[in-house]
Amino acid sequence: MKTILSVCLFLLMATSGFAAGIDGNWVANMKGPDGSEMKMTFVFKMDEDKLTGVVKTPNGDVPISNTKIEGKVFSFDVSFNDMTIKHNCVLKEDDTIGMKVVGSPMGDSEMILKREK
Repeated sequence: MKTILSVCLFLLMATSGFAAGIDGNWVANMKGPDGSEMKMTFVFKMDEDKLTGVVKTPNGDVPISNTKIEGKVFSFDVSFNDMTIKHNCVLKEDDTIGMKVVGSPMGDSEMILKREK
C-alpha cells in the first residue's frame, strides 16, 4: 500500500513540476501575410493547475483561453476578429515547445518556440 501511495505522490509532483516548466516567455518567428518575419512572444503563467497568458504580437497582446494540460501536452485558443485559432503544444526537454496552429487565416502551420532567456 505504501508503494502505491508513494508512486501516486511521485507522479503528482512530477506532473506539477513539469507544468511549472511552461511558465515564462517563449519566442517564435513566423512569416507574416506579406512574407516578412514576424516575432511573437507567448507568455505563459501557471497558477496551480491552470494555465493563463497572452500572445504578444506586433498588433498588441491577445489573451489565451480554453487551456488544457495533460502531461507534456497542452493546448489553448486565441480569439480575435470573430476567429478562434487553436494551438496544440508539446513541451520538450530541450527547452522548446513544438506547436501546431490550426485555424489561422494563413492556414495551418507548425512552429518551434524557444524559451526567452
